[in-house]
Amino acid sequence: MKPTSSTQRSSVISLLQEGYSVRQIQSKTGLGKSIVGRIKKEVDGDKENMKGGRPAKLSPQDKRGIIHQITTGRLDNAVQGAQYINNIISHPGCCKAKTTSPSPAPQEGTS
Repeated sequence: MKPTSSTQRSSVISLLQEGYSVRQIQSKTGLGKSIVGRIKKEVDGDKENMKGGRPAKLSPQDKRGIIHQITTGRLDNAVQGAQYINNIISHPGCCKAKTTSPSPAPQEGTS
């Protein structure tokens, strides 16, 4: 693999910044798409890797709660597990430990 010249590299970077796709840049510059992709990765490498798809229905806390229910023996079979999961999804917050704050002390002179 021969090194890419600085002029080719700068032209690829400018085309990337203008919004051209890797294949369009490949056809314009004559460089291979893997080289163009590598330059793009170097330029845009600091971008966060976004996870695609549908968001999860269960939070990590819900997953830990389900595992706890299974390992402690509170859930005996898959049917009970499915019912527990459906209860979590349909009523979020009902199966988690709730913290209660003490009620304020009544003030004198008010009724």
